[in-house]
Amino acid sequence: MAQTKKSVSEFIQDAFCPMVTVLCSYDAESICRKNNLTFAELIQPFCRLPSEVSYRDPSNSLITLKNLRLEIKDFNALPPQNTLAKKLLNDSVSNALNIGLANNDREIHTEQYHLHVKNTTPWFDAWRDCFLRITYNGEHEFLKNYLACVMVVSTSHLDPMDAFAKLVQQQNLQQQQSPAKLPKWFMPNIYKYFVLLHDVTEGEESKAVSVFADLKQQYGAGNCHLLQINSKRAGQTASGETDETTNMPDPWRLYVKQASSSTSAASQQQQQAGILPKRESAMSDSLSNLTELIDQELNLNTSLSHPLGSFDASSSDMTSVVTTDEGYDGSSINSASTVIHGACLTLSDHDRIHVFMNEFVTKGLLLWVETNLKTFNEQITSRRGFTKIFSMPKKFFGGNTSTAKNTPSASSTSLTNDSMEIILRRAGDLAFLFQSYEFAYNNYYAAKRDLSREQAPTFYAGVLEMCCLANFMQDTTATKVYPGQYMDEAIEIYANVSRLPIFATRCVLMSTEILKSKEAYDQAVQQFLKLSQEVQDSDLRGALFLEQASHCYLNYRPPYIRKYAFYMVIAGHRFLKAGQRLHALRCYNDVLDIYGIPNWSLALDHVNFTLGKQSALLNHSADAIRSFNALFAPHNRIQNAQQQINFFKEYLTVFNQLTSSQTTLPELPVPLVDNSTMKVLLSGPQQAQMGGYISNCNDFDFDETREIWADLERAITIHDRRPSGTRTQMSFFTSRTHNQQHPIAVANETIRVEFYVRNVLQVPLLLSDVQILWKHSLTGWKRRTSATGDAPDDTKEHSNDTLTKQTNQPVECDILSDCVIFANDNSKIELSLRPLRPGYLTILGICYRLNILVQNISDQTTWPYGIMGKALFHVKGIRLNSNRKERLNVMYGVDKRLELQVVPEAPLLHIEFSPMPTAMFCGEIHSCLVHLINRSTTHAINHVRLATNQPSLITISSSNEDSLFTYKNESQSIWSHSLSHQPSILTLVNQHHPLEPNSTRTVRLWLRASHLAGEMNIDFLFVYESDVFQQPLRHRTVKHSSLFIISHSIGFNTQAQSTGLGQLMLPVQIDNLMATPNTLSINIQQLSCVSKNWHIHYLALNSKNAIRYGESLSLLFKCTHKENEHHTLQMKHIDLSADETQKDKFIDISQNPIGDFFRHFIFNTERSPSTHRHKQSNPLPIPSISLVLLWQIAMSNQLGQNELRHGLHMISPSVDTPNSQPGLIDAIQYELMYPPVVEHTFTKALFLPVQLKIFNRTNEQIDLQLQLSRSSLDSDPLLSSCCLWSGMTEQFLHLSAYEHLSLTLRACFFKPGFYSLGNIVLAIVDKIHSTTKPIKSNTHNYFVDIRTVASSSL
Repeated sequence: MAQTKKSVSEFIQDAFCPMVTVLCSYDAESICRKNNLTFAELIQPFCRLPSEVSYRDPSNSLITLKNLRLEIKDFNALPPQNTLAKKLLNDSVSNALNIGLANNDREIHTEQYHLHVKNTTPWFDAWRDCFLRITYNGEHEFLKNYLACVMVVSTSHLDPMDAFAKLVQQQNLQQQQSPAKLPKWFMPNIYKYFVLLHDVTEGEESKAVSVFADLKQQYGAGNCHLLQINSKRAGQTASGETDETTNMPDPWRLYVKQASSSTSAASQQQQQAGILPKRESAMSDSLSNLTELIDQELNLNTSLSHPLGSFDASSSDMTSVVTTDEGYDGSSINSASTVIHGACLTLSDHDRIHVFMNEFVTKGLLLWVETNLKTFNEQITSRRGFTKIFSMPKKFFGGNTSTAKNTPSASSTSLTNDSMEIILRRAGDLAFLFQSYEFAYNNYYAAKRDLSREQAPTFYAGVLEMCCLANFMQDTTATKVYPGQYMDEAIEIYANVSRLPIFATRCVLMSTEILKSKEAYDQAVQQFLKLSQEVQDSDLRGALFLEQASHCYLNYRPPYIRKYAFYMVIAGHRFLKAGQRLHALRCYNDVLDIYGIPNWSLALDHVNFTLGKQSALLNHSADAIRSFNALFAPHNRIQNAQQQINFFKEYLTVFNQLTSSQTTLPELPVPLVDNSTMKVLLSGPQQAQMGGYISNCNDFDFDETREIWADLERAITIHDRRPSGTRTQMSFFTSRTHNQQHPIAVANETIRVEFYVRNVLQVPLLLSDVQILWKHSLTGWKRRTSATGDAPDDTKEHSNDTLTKQTNQPVECDILSDCVIFANDNSKIELSLRPLRPGYLTILGICYRLNILVQNISDQTTWPYGIMGKALFHVKGIRLNSNRKERLNVMYGVDKRLELQVVPEAPLLHIEFSPMPTAMFCGEIHSCLVHLINRSTTHAINHVRLATNQPSLITISSSNEDSLFTYKNESQSIWSHSLSHQPSILTLVNQHHPLEPNSTRTVRLWLRASHLAGEMNIDFLFVYESDVFQQPLRHRTVKHSSLFIISHSIGFNTQAQSTGLGQLMLPVQIDNLMATPNTLSINIQQLSCVSKNWHIHYLALNSKNAIRYGESLSLLFKCTHKENEHHTLQMKHIDLSADETQKDKFIDISQNPIGDFFRHFIFNTERSPSTHRHKQSNPLPIPSISLVLLWQIAMSNQLGQNELRHGLHMISPSVDTPNSQPGLIDAIQYELMYPPVVEHTFTKALFLPVQLKIFNRTNEQIDLQLQLSRSSLDSDPLLSSCCLWSGMTEQFLHLSAYEHLSLTLRACFFKPGFYSLGNIVLAIVDKIHSTTKPIKSNTHNYFVDIRTVASSSL
């Protein structure tokens, strides 16, 4: 808002100060010109009186004048023409743009906004001062008419008195000419003052005294003054004044600079009158040419659309608007900036000028003012009585005044110079100029009261204006209220009736200052807006008034932020129409933060579009690109397709103009890169060389974040006994991986980057020549500020962030030729690059050529090549949540996935599988070839190891061993291979047989499907090493993950049933568990038993071995325990196939790969749960009985060819193995054998034979004690009694190792009933300790049912 160091009263006093003209002779001007000044300019800095002066008003009251300032102008000075006046006003605004901006901000905080706005507007102050200085006087007022004329003649004139007479005559002729011409005079009898100018260095003092005496005698002593100047010559220093003159002040600098333009305009007019010398005529010639140029520059394009109207880039071209930023530069300004003023004046001369001005005011001018005020007052008093007499008939017979409501014209006035209203106005103006505000107000009010609006609207508006000002300027203790309605009516009459916008503008300037001082900001806003209409003649004035109105809204309580923003946008638009682009940019920039909130998209688009276009015209490339980029923000959903096409066309045009001289690529707003989808893969695309499947770790869909990969790599590290600090190698980096460490890339190997981009526009985008934007350095990832093009190679940075092509770059990039992204769609982009040298590589973003696809061909041809730019990547780590500070704030970890360390070239292992199945049956065995390819041309690979998450399901063999089965003729054999633990880490290449450069090695991999149906995932980790590997790359890895669909095949179940006496029954159930009906049949080939002490026998010869869908096969086997002195592992093979050609041929299950699967089986059966184990040299514990079932399925493959699929199932039934430790209670097994039901006539006692079988399960001799006793069971009502034994009731037995003993006992029964045979006690005799240990029977109680039968039935 406009603010000044002066108070409002001082501002009004300076705006309306007494006008005095100077009429000089040629010789007087010549003396003043020694100081590069005219006489009017010479006394201009001394026109403000430093002390108070006073005079008396008509009521004899003493009026004290404070800070009285006179405005001195040359007699021949003319106000500038309209064209030049506009130029001066434009220059005043443009030159004050950067004045006083330091510490000029204030903060405004509301619930929704936090703003920093300018506290002052110095450009408005400069425009206001310039406007008040160059405005002319109106016909209805006398405020700017000259009160006095100072006539100056020098003593060097041949006849000074005659010169004064001629000057007086010249003034009288000018004042009396008809029609009146400039300058205008306050009244016919103006005050004349005579100054005799004396040049001290050249003139004669005696002549000066003599002429001055004659002058006083002629014109009066109070009206004359002898002014002595030029006390020293130019370039010389008077004696005793060295210190003074070396630092002489130049008080004329500011005044001459302000008045130079007006002087030039007056000189132009005087040249036409023929009264200027040649030097000034030459200056006016150049000014005439400048005026013509100004007329052309101010021919502004008025076809601009409304600020908030629809956007049309073709119709809103502002190239025809000419800016006036540099200001007016006339010859006088140039001289003022280089020539020193007052070179011949000393401080004594300054004091003489001060004295001259003081005497002129106090001894002359004020006396004249006092006299004329009294005269005016007498005339008004004498005429007031007549006015009352003639107003009575009008009061009674004048009728209704409301009927005259027609709008009068500006010229409808009958006032003459001697009319009462003119006298009142002249008296009021004179009193106002000399601070007699009460007397002025009374006269103004009287003129307003006596005059109607319809009679003289302009005069009426003038007295209304001055009533307000005089009312305000009176003493603050006055009880009168400020009549703001007077000023509103005056503004309306000036603007709409009289068509005098200049005076309406002056009213607004004065009134708004008064209203702001009274904090009536709402009324100030209304007055500013009255003269800001686009129908008015001045766009600059409208822009300034709109800006002031918007600042007034900020002073509301609470502030009206949106009102402020709206009128600032309108002000910016009007600044553009006035040619003030810098001020327009300032206005639009001030409202960016306000319209940046949601739901203001259209207004924000207008602001950004205007900022971008005007910044481009001013060659502010950074600001223009930033503003245009904001037009394509992702949150903008209101723009339609055609509007965006227009935006984009303008953007391309401006962009090409601004970036034509740039060397680095500019950042483009579209498309948007989705940084959360950023993936970096340190591997290039690979093609299968052996016709198989390559490792899928080269795919972007590969999941390397699973912990299994780190576990497998640590397992290999522990297996090789490496240091615990060895870094885990990763080749795939996403937002889900831990990116605290820099990725390690290898020179001459491809790095691929995948990400998604989004088109937020309503039109398709065409990206061409897309490639990775990178930076390569040998010193680190941070940019070196001292790195230049002439830097040495060890410190020089390289980058492709440039518009010019460069050679010998350390990085090669693959280029994506074309990529179309449809409207509001996402598109995946995959790019690659290859570092050629070791160093530090940073992936900055992408560079591309941007264009749009439109249906209208004519639109497309306007920018056939698009624009080249870049889009930067901005990745961030995972959200931190470890402490309170991180939880309360949104903090992210470090993400270094785009900062790669490039190490020297190293061997690269390529893995290929052929063929790799995707679907298998449970237990099925399948083989595939693994091809190890060394892609390096110079380095060998010394070690290749394989780790997997399913070590029990894989094994390897030589590529030549392609047969699954090895046949032999014996059905029974000894397991001759080692049964040590099968290692989980497989060695494919060792240092004794390294993999040479450009060579391939093939191994066969055997896979066995799990016994559980569903999805089976097997992860393969290949770790390889070379002698050239160094820190941080100690080894490299290749990962592969295979997913298998496992289907049901067979169910293989058995449960050992002990029959006693060292024999087992093994019923085997084999079921076809296929889930869906089919015609496939499962053929059982062979069942093998692996045991040390049990021998298996097939009890039933079943000719059926094929099981179809839903069928089952039951087999019965008997196992007999036998002593194995050599503790060898025996294998017994039972052929179950129906193939006659395979008779007497048995599959050797001890041979690989079945042997390895069996080792894994017994290891998993006996081991404790763990993921991995180290190497074990101890043999594995062998189960008592292990059954190995081999089967096959005949089916057709995808090509229609028949194939056999072989499977393997293994099981170890739970068996109670005889214990070899003596003295255990369960070492003896016994049982009773008898018929459970016996019928007898009971004519005599029944003797029932009972067989007792005893088996020694140990390998030592055991002594037994057998007791046959009678146990009472009378407590059980269901049991009648126990049996009685006949014969020996106690005996001792001796059983050798594994001996079977059978005894016949006799039970005696005397009556029928339900008897128990459990009254047998068998105990082991311990001869050493002379004790016995009872043996519990391994069966339940024995009972027998004795029934009676009639004798006739026998």
